[in-house]
Amino acid sequence: MFGAMATMARAFNRFRAPGQPSSAGGPFFGFASALDATAAFTIVEVLVGVAILALTTVALYGAFSFGFTTIRLSQEEVRADQILVQKLETLRIYDWSALTNNFLPTTFSASYSTTGAEHGVTYDGSLSVAPYVQSAANESYADTLRQVTASVAWLSAGVPRTRSMTTLVSQYGIQTYKKP
Repeated sequence: MFGAMATMARAFNRFRAPGQPSSAGGPFFGFASALDATAAFTIVEVLVGVAILALTTVALYGAFSFGFTTIRLSQEEVRADQILVQKLETLRIYDWSALTNNFLPTTFSASYSTTGAEHGVTYDGSLSVAPYVQSAANESYADTLRQVTASVAWLSAGVPRTRSMTTLVSQYGIQTYKKP
């Protein structure tokens, strides 16, 4: 058993000269041993490793970019919805004659910024009031309704985006509703 270990020690001693016993010592100036040949990577292995690392890095940065863009677009859309709801909620303070006599402002502008006014988004909006179109049921109350549509448009990273909401306003409103 000790003989096999000594033979193994001689076979893997990188500092021995070829053909000399391990006790000769000194630097090794001969051929590479079997251990040195398996300890290095080939150029193909290195290139495959670098390609995998590069692909992973590009994918990671792409995922970050996509995530930040999605969050920014989502914030812009939520702000557009808030502006539209705000404009439609202000209809509650107007009476019927303001709606029918074109008293409402037809255009408006609002902005949104997370870092400062110079880097924000500007929303250009419009508000239109139209008579309610009767359906096939021929409702008797159709002439006491108005259809109000609020729309906003904005530019997001060079892409035009729009959003709109529509509601009905009644001449008598819910305040005159009586339970049977």
